[in-house]
Amino acid sequence: MNIQFRQLIWCIILFVMSMPGQAQNSQQQQDTMRFTLREAQDYALQYNKTIWNAGLSVSEAQKMVWEAISSGLPQVNATLDYQNMMGFKMSLFGQSIPLESTSTFQTSVTQLLFNGSYWVGIRMAKIGEQMTETARLQSELDIREQTQTAYLSVLVALENKKILDQNLRNMEVLAKSTADMVRVGVAEQTDADQLAVQVASIQNGIKTVERHIELAYNLLRFHLGLDMSTGIVLTEGLDNLMSEDEAQKALATDFDLDANYNVQLLDQQVELAKRQINLEQAASLPSIVAVYNYTYKLKKSSFDMTPANVIMMQASIPIFASGQRYVRTQQAKIRLETAQNNRSLLTDQLLMQEKQLRFNLNNAVESYILQRQALEVSQRVLESITRKYQQGVASSLDVTTANTSLLQAQTNYISAIMEVVTAQTNLEKLLNTL
Repeated sequence: MNIQFRQLIWCIILFVMSMPGQAQNSQQQQDTMRFTLREAQDYALQYNKTIWNAGLSVSEAQKMVWEAISSGLPQVNATLDYQNMMGFKMSLFGQSIPLESTSTFQTSVTQLLFNGSYWVGIRMAKIGEQMTETARLQSELDIREQTQTAYLSVLVALENKKILDQNLRNMEVLAKSTADMVRVGVAEQTDADQLAVQVASIQNGIKTVERHIELAYNLLRFHLGLDMSTGIVLTEGLDNLMSEDEAQKALATDFDLDANYNVQLLDQQVELAKRQINLEQAASLPSIVAVYNYTYKLKKSSFDMTPANVIMMQASIPIFASGQRYVRTQQAKIRLETAQNNRSLLTDQLLMQEKQLRFNLNNAVESYILQRQALEVSQRVLESITRKYQQGVASSLDVTTANTSLLQAQTNYISAIMEVVTAQTNLEKLLNTL
């Protein structure tokens, strides 16, 4: 019974001691986030500060529409007046009449009955709202592209480190065997020195790549709106993102100009310029306002000629402005023509850009296939040279040369994958399919 009790006590102590470690591991897991590329893009759309600002701009534009509408709705104002004449007496027909103090409450209701500029202004405010929404969608597309580029940069840096690590292990084994051969007099010291220099060069390259990896992670954290201390694990590799079929699918997709957000923005600018012409023309139309005033005397005077209820109708009719309104209308027409020319210019630029991006993607795919074949050849060459070196047929210089060629082929292969994905991303962004 005593032994069982001591065992129970030890179990409790061990459990309590393990609690902080478990809490720390739980915190580390909580501070580490895992993303596929699509998950990273979706996360950025929720927490990126640029997107937040774009959403705030849309909200502001919606409030501006209501501001334009409310300017034509009934406006109610109230005033409270108090006057004390300080014993002043007014002389009237030879008599001295003291003026009494007065206190009044007055309220007025104003209603716009007709104003052409009011209706045009509402329409212009709604176009402004549409433009901010289109700009928000364009910002989302930009964030998707930027997040994908940052994600790929991390993968490329990680892949480069993986290649260098594998290459370092191979060279360290070869350098060790060469050093052993030197000790037994089978190889020369210069061979061992050359391999040692190659090993040191690769180690230095790994340190450089590690710094690049941290920079790439920080850029990705920035786009995701994460704290710089947050751990990130990327669950997709370059091979998963690189697909010849997806590249061919992007090449086969037709370009719809009207779906491009930049074109939509210019179309909305053209529409806004048309409404500006209407606004200048509406300035020549009359404006009619109805006003109702109610005055209540808190302290009535014996001499009071002010009515309690007053209804007024006010019409403002523009007659002659020395050509000012005409000139403003002509300026608005010039701005419309400029907007239409900008739209046409953008169309030509986008069509030319489409051809260039398709050309770039085709070239990138062809380069990728070529670099993949070159990598396979370089790997076979290094394996052959290594066997010959171990048999004493090849020199250490041949090994280092073949190893350098393999490193270059691996780097070119990774760059070719990056070029394909980047070219595909640029084309998909233009096609609005990203």
